[in-house]
Amino acid sequence: MPENLNSTQRTTSIVALNAVSTLSQIGQFGLGTTLLPIALEARHATPELIGLTSAAFWFGMLGGLLVAGQLTRSLGYRNTVILGLLVSGISFVLIPLMGIEWWILPAAAVGFGLGLRWIANETWLYRLSPADARGRIIGIHETLIAVASVAGPMIIVAVGVDNPRAFWVAAAACIMAVAPLFMAVTIAAIDSSEAEPEIKSNTEKLAQSPVKIAAVSMEPSPGNDRLHKGIVPRLAFWLGLGGLIAGLGGWIEGSLLALLPVYVSDAGLASTDTAWLLTVMGIGAVVCQYPIGWLSDHKGVLYTAKLCTAFGMAAVIVALTGGHHLPALAVMAFLVGGMGGGLLTLGMVWATQHGIGSAITDRVRQVSIVYTTLSALGPMCAGFIISHTSSASLFWQQLAIMLVLSTVLLRQKKD
Repeated sequence: MPENLNSTQRTTSIVALNAVSTLSQIGQFGLGTTLLPIALEARHATPELIGLTSAAFWFGMLGGLLVAGQLTRSLGYRNTVILGLLVSGISFVLIPLMGIEWWILPAAAVGFGLGLRWIANETWLYRLSPADARGRIIGIHETLIAVASVAGPMIIVAVGVDNPRAFWVAAAACIMAVAPLFMAVTIAAIDSSEAEPEIKSNTEKLAQSPVKIAAVSMEPSPGNDRLHKGIVPRLAFWLGLGGLIAGLGGWIEGSLLALLPVYVSDAGLASTDTAWLLTVMGIGAVVCQYPIGWLSDHKGVLYTAKLCTAFGMAAVIVALTGGHHLPALAVMAFLVGGMGGGLLTLGMVWATQHGIGSAITDRVRQVSIVYTTLSALGPMCAGFIISHTSSASLFWQQLAIMLVLSTVLLRQKKD
């Protein structure tokens, strides 16, 4: 059990699992979310194909999330992480060997592997973390994996997208992430407590109906009755406040990662400019995660989410008023990068505040499922709308989603 570990075992395991996340995130996410749309744009794919391929990545991740709970109970945390890394690594090798119209399939497989690794590795990490410092540890963890958002575009700048080398680097990062797993202390994925049958029952309900995740796992609170009043607040109840915060952040981040190359190309800028903008977006994520985690420990999830949303809206307004100028786009990328990653961090902090042991696994999976589903819908919807309007509509869509999030946060009175 995690509480029986000594300080050295706990610290070594936390460092090792952070290393796993950092390395694997560079391949699975840093290159998975940026290399595919940039490479497709360079190969003259339509916005709809780019949006669908990016959505396939997120839907594949959703599939991984849905089966990760059962796999961790059957295989254990370590073996589930290894399986996810191998699936993604092999898929990256296959992508450049296929025609672009078939990239949807390996893109989904990369996402599937990420979903397995995400749940198994991060719930393992969170269960080892002291409860009184969990917000800061999650902030540090999200900062480290946000390095992937910087490293991915920088790798693209270094090796280009007209050859398979960037895909090989992604595969190598996935394989290298296996080694640190063996430095971490293993813990049982299933609690031996008397509460386990109830937890497993809730997990089965989650697997049967992901849309109703929060309805079976949210603890009753005075705020729940208030959440039922109004369509948008009702979503916060059924999806979970943490899930909705993280999910709308994922919609914003996912659509920007996928369709920014189209906007930049229409603006007459080069693909290297897209890579640098995505690098700036990653830098924003790296810089902001620990402060966001720290602020959530001291001010609460709700207060911090409101602040993130305000900065995100300011960033989109800067992009809308700044035209096609690279400095204005860079400001937007930095702030949205910090906001998008920050909202996921806040969703995870919320997840760890409700329940203990394997209940945390179910909570993390709840937030992850909502986040991934909305992250998939973001690029799919954005690609369709841009194909029938103009690339400038990307930012209007971003602003609309932020207004929805603001409505949810303002209607909620407390965490």
